[in-house]
Amino acid sequence: MGAARTLQDMFFEFSGKDSLATLTFVGAKMMRMTFAQLYDEAMRIARALVMHGLIPGTTVGVMAVNSAAWIQTFFGIIAAGCVVLPIDVQTEDDDLRRMLRIADCQLILADIDQADRRSHLPVEFASIGRFGAPVAPEVEMITIALTAKPQDVAVIVFTSGTTGVPKPVELTHANLISNVTALCAEKIIRPGDRALVPLPLHHIYPLTVGMLAVLASNAAIVLPAGLSGSELVKAMRDAEVTALLGVPRLYSALLASLRAVIVRRKGLAARLFPVLIASASFAQRRMGLRLGNILFRRVRTEIGPKLHLMVSGGAALPVEDERVLNVLGWQVLTGYGLTETSPILAFNRPACPRVGTVGQALSGVHLRIANPDFGGVGEIEATGVSVFSGYRKDEAATAMAFTPDGWFRTGDLGYLDADLYLHVTGRAAETIVLTNGKKIDPEALEVRYVSDPAIRELAILGGPTGLTALVVPDEEYLRENGAMRLYDRIASVLLARSRTFAPYLRLVGFAITLTPLPRTPLGKLRRHMLPPLYACASKNESTSPVTDDILPEDPRVVALWQWLRARYPGKQVRLTTSPQLELGLDSLGWVDLSLALHRDFGINLTEQQISRVVTVGDLMREATAAQADTPQDTAEDKSEAWLTPYGTGLQIARLAGEVLLKLTMRLAFRLQVNGLEHLPTPPFVICPNHVSYFDAFVLAAALPHRRLRKSYFAGWAGLLFATPLERLFSRAAQIIPIDPDREAGASIARAVSVLDCGNALIWFPEGRISPDGRLQPFQKGIGAVLERAPVPVVPAWIDGTVEILPPGRRLPRPRRVTVSFGPAINIELVGPVCAGRSRQSVIACAIHEAVVALAGDKRVLH
Repeated sequence: MGAARTLQDMFFEFSGKDSLATLTFVGAKMMRMTFAQLYDEAMRIARALVMHGLIPGTTVGVMAVNSAAWIQTFFGIIAAGCVVLPIDVQTEDDDLRRMLRIADCQLILADIDQADRRSHLPVEFASIGRFGAPVAPEVEMITIALTAKPQDVAVIVFTSGTTGVPKPVELTHANLISNVTALCAEKIIRPGDRALVPLPLHHIYPLTVGMLAVLASNAAIVLPAGLSGSELVKAMRDAEVTALLGVPRLYSALLASLRAVIVRRKGLAARLFPVLIASASFAQRRMGLRLGNILFRRVRTEIGPKLHLMVSGGAALPVEDERVLNVLGWQVLTGYGLTETSPILAFNRPACPRVGTVGQALSGVHLRIANPDFGGVGEIEATGVSVFSGYRKDEAATAMAFTPDGWFRTGDLGYLDADLYLHVTGRAAETIVLTNGKKIDPEALEVRYVSDPAIRELAILGGPTGLTALVVPDEEYLRENGAMRLYDRIASVLLARSRTFAPYLRLVGFAITLTPLPRTPLGKLRRHMLPPLYACASKNESTSPVTDDILPEDPRVVALWQWLRARYPGKQVRLTTSPQLELGLDSLGWVDLSLALHRDFGINLTEQQISRVVTVGDLMREATAAQADTPQDTAEDKSEAWLTPYGTGLQIARLAGEVLLKLTMRLAFRLQVNGLEHLPTPPFVICPNHVSYFDAFVLAAALPHRRLRKSYFAGWAGLLFATPLERLFSRAAQIIPIDPDREAGASIARAVSVLDCGNALIWFPEGRISPDGRLQPFQKGIGAVLERAPVPVVPAWIDGTVEILPPGRRLPRPRRVTVSFGPAINIELVGPVCAGRSRQSVIACAIHEAVVALAGDKRVLH
């Protein structure tokens, strides 16, 4: 390409070129278009605009999904000397009216499915694919001349609106050409390359970098049929894509998919994958050897055989994701910019990228840091040809956007290192300032908290008492791994992560919603919309828009739907409603509901089916799919495998382990036991507090041999029952599997069987390890066990284990530990059911009070 002064200059150089310009996937077909064909189609549109009476400088909107027609229309508007207004097809009517009014838009070229908006919007609509066709002879006679000047407005783009109302940015031909020319000079994209652009072209980042810079480099744009993983991979393979233009969420999803594929393969490859990643990373950082090019060639080939370059923009790419992608053998280039800067201000050049930075200033751009603090961090300011001159029809906003000496205030915080690489540390408007003066970048902290497959999205918010989080769980993961104790699962994940952070970075609260967090088309959070969503989620109110629920025309389905709504009066029961979060169903509540379904409809839901239910819609599907003759197994369980006597070898191993455990506890941890006289003859239940995984070992050592021989521990099925070796250990240690996520009824039945056989049961009624060492409320599970088997209950208090082995620590450290047993409680003498409280809750509360009394003043408040 020559040295274009305007986008018109750039476009007119397309004429007569037969090299490939676009590859577009439409369904299973791949459509090709050369530069010459692009030129001819765009000129047809330009002539039609002139015939339509539009003069140079008139604003024309483009409201369509990515397609070859979108690109043709863009250049047709530019060729006619008009101004392009890119519009997101999902823009609400009220927002669209505001945009059209500010931009003085006279015509919108839109997808055919936008036609129904014509009647209630004050602008003329025309079909993007049919405008100007067929070509009349008089239209072909129209001459299109180079009329645009560098200072003329070429595009009006509205900002993403992450912190408020989107602002109209006027970008001139000079702004855009400056950015394109500088990018082309770096030879990031080379002639003949094929760049996959899955991002919407109405945003300035894919428009400038993915469309204009690619075409100006004499390379081809590849537009996938959709954004699903299979559609992207098909496009990369079939179109022989060499470069991918994406945003951080796309690359994070790609890595998650790769890891999931590796894990599903199991075997040696799955176990060695993390080791190979770590080894290749070390070799690349310390010795400059790119071993990943060899080690992971097969992985890269499965994604895209010719893909070598990944360009990330729109938001910050997590450093760990960037490192792993580089180690896998791809070259990853990150950059930084804003809509107001056309957009690129800085980027990592191919010859000298630096992980963790957004690179150095683009040619023609100058950067500085305003009012830096002691660490050099301040607001990033920029100047250069690519920087816009102001917001359309908003002088006040324009004045605030520039310094007195004309530098643009980006609103982002960062610093320049000794080599002038830019480090972006956060956005000034999004920075959370705590009451102690600490400043928090929520985006950086969110990346550190999202580390578990159960969490799909997480947003950090500030509050009067500290940081809180709005969490969106991964519904598919929960359906596969159990959803009944959704809140506890998320709480455990956040607690584990919190312990690795400084105290002021730890969460003081969180709320769960099933509604996706509001984001821009490029994946940035619209943070100004988060506080009301958090408020609704913390009150267990739906944050989903109220829409009409569409149900199959099946009398059974309709009857079940009406029955569900009647069962929960005062609750908003919709297909998107969460039974766990919004209807308040815990694991025992599910048992009651399944029994009611069997009684009233003859529907027998297994606990495996119930564990897959994340929404009421899931419940409807599982219930209608269940057969009426399915055996009811939610309340019964065959426990013989866990209760039958074991062989001589296991008896010897168990006795040897018991002796070793007791000696260790007495010598290394100075175990002291109080109240052994309160232990009755089995059957009975011991209910202790729970602050550490070490608690069970301490209790086992505290019990006399005769009592321990007849005692069974209730253990979480997800911890010690996954492998044959773990199951053998659990069998020897007399641990029975309890899984409230997947089989609440069977777990209760298993515990009752232990007591019916004349044994003692050790049950941790808090349901999970205490996050702060304080006693938590007791769950109703212990009440359900004792309701069916009303045996004596011994409260117990364990003191010292949280210092020995706190959550997150792998090896215990010697400390003194004490176990105290209190007088047994006669469950049959526990008070009557109170209004609004079940018998199970009353029993759990009575035991809780006994443990509180036993503990005295030792961290019992919750």
